[in-house]
Amino acid sequence: MVSKLEELKKYAGGSEVELPGFVSDEPFVVKLKRPSLLEMAESGTISNPLLGTAAELFRDGVTKPINSGEKFKDMAQVLHCIAEAALVEPSYQELKEAGIQLTDFQLLHIYDYVQTGVNALKLFREKQGANASNESGTGAENKRQPGAKNRR
Repeated sequence: MVSKLEELKKYAGGSEVELPGFVSDEPFVVKLKRPSLLEMAESGTISNPLLGTAAELFRDGVTKPINSGEKFKDMAQVLHCIAEAALVEPSYQELKEAGIQLTDFQLLHIYDYVQTGVNALKLFREKQGANASNESGTGAENKRQPGAKNRR
């Protein structure tokens, strides 16, 4: 059966997503939509100097090692572009105006959500919770990057 346009429209406004909080045990709930990385590149939302990095991110995800400071900087800029396009409520601009900077972990979770949806975040959280109990509170669980697989 063909999806009804009215059903699809409800996803355009975004979904509530729980991100890691700014302090442990306090979730940060936002409303995110899932913009297309390809459309962002085509429309100029991602600037020309960052297109190579965006293409690598699209192809390899965030698991490929970054071996230069310039690439690291470009990756950060692309992740911020993605967060700006994805955040509905609060908006990226609202956070910025309030002096709130997203953490690296939050940016990576936003990227994961944009590429794979909320189900992938649930699986990651389940694995993260199991690892946290195995590591007896060392804080290592907060250093892991989401997305062990390549995403397309």
